[in-house]
Amino acid sequence: MHSSIQRQRQSRWFHLPSFASLKLAVFIAYRYLRSKHSLNVISVMTGLSIAGITVGVAALIIVMSLFNGFQSLIDRFLIGFDPHLRISSVQTKTGGQWIRNVDTLQAYITSALKPFGVVSLSPRVRGTIVCINKRLMRPFTLLGIEEASTGSASGIRKTLAVGEFRVQALGSYVALVLGSSLADHLRVVVGDTVELLPLRSIEAAITQAVQPRTVRAIVTGIFQSNAKEYDATQGYTALETARRLLGIPDGAIQEIDIRLSDVQYSEPAKTHLQLMVSGGLRVETWFDLHRDLYNVMRFERLAAFCVLSLIVLVAVLNMFASLSMMVTEKRAEIGMIKALGAPSGLIVGMFQIHSILIGCVGVVVGTLMGVGLCWGQMNFGWIELDATRYVVPILPLIVDWRDVLIICAIGLMLAMIAGIAPARQAGTTRSVVEMLRKERV
Repeated sequence: MHSSIQRQRQSRWFHLPSFASLKLAVFIAYRYLRSKHSLNVISVMTGLSIAGITVGVAALIIVMSLFNGFQSLIDRFLIGFDPHLRISSVQTKTGGQWIRNVDTLQAYITSALKPFGVVSLSPRVRGTIVCINKRLMRPFTLLGIEEASTGSASGIRKTLAVGEFRVQALGSYVALVLGSSLADHLRVVVGDTVELLPLRSIEAAITQAVQPRTVRAIVTGIFQSNAKEYDATQGYTALETARRLLGIPDGAIQEIDIRLSDVQYSEPAKTHLQLMVSGGLRVETWFDLHRDLYNVMRFERLAAFCVLSLIVLVAVLNMFASLSMMVTEKRAEIGMIKALGAPSGLIVGMFQIHSILIGCVGVVVGTLMGVGLCWGQMNFGWIELDATRYVVPILPLIVDWRDVLIICAIGLMLAMIAGIAPARQAGTTRSVVEMLRKERV
């Protein structure tokens, strides 16, 4: 009778509902997390694991937010300066470097992109020319534009730092608007006169042994886009003047800048336009114009993420070691629990939940720390930047919750993986009864 009652009790233990088993495993794992181990090294290693996960998660959130802030800053500068779309000619062996029938093509583009809301179109030409100021000489990219349409097609007018944006000729002088770095290198200010030397004049001087002919120009304005590739290498003048200096046929252009009602329409408008234009034309969005820059930024972001993830990985390895030591320390208790009828699955779940709890504590505290520091910087500007050297007064941070969720998921996943081997080791521990039987045998 007594043995049958004991078997019924054991049967009830073995057939606990899944929810009750999970609740029991969570309870024991929580007690293990709060209890003081007999070996102090286990407590220290557990604390270091939590601290490592916390620091790693917080660092990842802060660094990813910093990359987001700088990328948003660059996007704002580039979108404000560049057109949303650019149609340019494709250089081929049979020619095709010029776009002709400009009026017809612009009307066609306006009609094709009507669903996306075309704000303006601006035809342009470009070419390399040499600017000379006394003994200083600098080659740069000369852009010929229509003054009336340029302001709405790009943000060049908004970046004007000194003078006025005037590209129409002043009598016999060419009007020239230069980038700030280019003007600084040539040591010119608004109102100074410089000489422009076309490359074809240099070629003629070399082949014909004659003195190259230069064209005098007046600097009417200086722009500062805060993009080095523009400020140090570009200058603007009238479309007809640029054609004459660069040797481009009358009525021909090389590019058409397009401004849409919303920058979000850039990619669908590009796809729509590519299906309708000829093969001799290339359609690019503002992102395509700076694809190399964004690829470098994407690589730097990935590299920083991988390096900082090593902090979490080291903490997880430390957690693996502490869990393995805990299983060794608790072997007698595990054997006693199994002797009471606990299945191996409960023991495995108990230590697996213990590792997840450690990961949750580190991830939650690290997330709160990282997001809190980012929020403080975004609202109070704790870290300021030198206004004379940087374009923003404070360090820019933008918290993207998708990044936060990915970082938290990675931290929890690594913590769960770290507990698999120690949990299985604990599940294979023999009960006290089995050990006694083995000793008797």
